[in-house]
Amino acid sequence: MSEFEVWSVLTSFMISNAIYTAATFFMVWVAFRAANQVASGGNLLMKVLVTLFAFGIIFNGLTVSGNLMLNLESTALSLQMIGTENPNALRFIAGYGSGGQPAFSLFSNPVNVGWWAVITLMLLNSVWIKKG
Repeated sequence: MSEFEVWSVLTSFMISNAIYTAATFFMVWVAFRAANQVASGGNLLMKVLVTLFAFGIIFNGLTVSGNLMLNLESTALSLQMIGTENPNALRFIAGYGSGGQPAFSLFSNPVNVGWWAVITLMLLNSVWIKKG
């Protein structure tokens, strides 16, 4: 595989990842709308269902982030394996090359995990804490 092909595969992935991320953010908006609706008059069953829906969306968001990091690290490994000397590729390898075989993790990006934790707390607060 040539360097051009490695970059092309990464570009294709980034496009599909961006579309999936946009859909996930839309679903976060839907979850907040649902949380606000049940907060003002939902029964226990509806609150549980909205909570499960929110957890599913948060899981999807963490999955998107995990796939992003996995593909960035895999691209760095691929560029390293073909022995590129391109300065941009070398900077990419320095930024995302972990020195080992890339592995998927839901918690690969601490900043993103923190962001999803905040979203989780906001959603749970909207559903379960009474407004005074």
